[in-house]
Amino acid sequence: MLHYVKKIVKVNDNYSIICLFNTGEQRVINLTEQVEQFRKANDGWASQIANLAYFKQVTLDSYGTLKWDNDLDFCPDVLYGISLPYHE
Repeated sequence: MLHYVKKIVKVNDNYSIICLFNTGEQRVINLTEQVEQFRKANDGWASQIANLAYFKQVTLDSYGTLKWDNDLDFCPDVLYGISLPYHE
């Protein structure tokens, strides 16, 4: 099954995002490790995501993946794979 994000539920201060996937599950995606790699790259493009205010500007594109206005995005299948079930 190909996974995609149907809705961004909440963006947290710890570089994690709660999403509703096409499976009907709410899952939390912790991107701390990826953000840290981008921060170290310090390339002025992907490293922008390390700024929490910028990170929180995430949107959902028409393909069901998380995207930022600098065209940085993540494969929704990868996001599903690194996510954990979320229970309120």
